[in-house]
Amino acid sequence: MLDERDRRVLADIEQRLSAADPAFARRMRAPDCPFPAVPVLAAGAFLALPFLGLFLGPRAVLVAINVMAVAVMIVLVFRSRKPW
Repeated sequence: MLDERDRRVLADIEQRLSAADPAFARRMRAPDCPFPAVPVLAAGAFLALPFLGLFLGPRAVLVAINVMAVAVMIVLVFRSRKPW
């Protein structure tokens, strides 16, 4: 816990930072935690590929790998184009 003097100093620093760079202060106040889409896609593919290979054959596995790669690329492109 901070004592009262440190809290005032911290509040002053935050106020000056908000005045100097409001966009940065807004990002720091409410950090954006996106859904972990890439790890979820990778885990889903890891779990689905053996079943696809067993029931539908190796061509289905290759198609699923390509679909997953495209989905990951789409997610990464949309994340990189996010405006601050």
